[in-house]
Amino acid sequence: MIAIDEVAYDNFANCINLWKFQTDINNPNILLIGRFHGDEPEGEYILEKLIEKLKTDKFTSSYNIYIVPCLNPSGKKLFTRGNSNEVDLNRNYPTKNFLPDSVNPHTKKLSSGTPASEQETRNMMTWVEKISPVRILSIHSDLHLVDYDGPARQLAEKMSLDCGYKLVDNIGYPTNGSFGTWAGIEKQIPVITLETWKAESDEDFEKIYCETEKAIFNFCELA
Repeated sequence: MIAIDEVAYDNFANCINLWKFQTDINNPNILLIGRFHGDEPEGEYILEKLIEKLKTDKFTSSYNIYIVPCLNPSGKKLFTRGNSNEVDLNRNYPTKNFLPDSVNPHTKKLSSGTPASEQETRNMMTWVEKISPVRILSIHSDLHLVDYDGPARQLAEKMSLDCGYKLVDNIGYPTNGSFGTWAGIEKQIPVITLETWKAESDEDFEKIYCETEKAIFNFCELA
């Protein structure tokens, strides 16, 4: 069964959908997240394609699969990294290493807000507490690599092998207040960050999906 399990909202009353593919009530749960950053549409594209495939009900899995295709609808509308408050949602989590500014050598300086100041962040924190996922996949774009946080090294190695993306232990700059730090390092949930390359055309989006499909199917143990 695949259906919208919950609808949450951001600070600007935009819908954030949480989809659920339930295989067995006793199975553990996993979570997949796309579009933390509004100018990174690749993750949403991949997860929307996955949802359409799961709707056919031809798949089995040892997990119940939860999917948030787009966590940042206001940033999507503006096509900006941050949301409409100009806050980087992937630096807004109340971690021990939180900083007020997002440090990223590839983008302009952006505010991190205050810890969990954004509704999108609070929605995700609530969902993680409710779902209790045993593994999480967050899909970003531009860096073309696989990264991980928490006890996820073996999962990351498998994903890297399946999609052919380079595996790194860190991305080379601080990620204070990130979702991976909050969920992976501090809560000890295995978190994989799949960073695709930047799509410039419809053909690029489809190519990215095709080269990552096996890795995502294996992450979800779909058969």
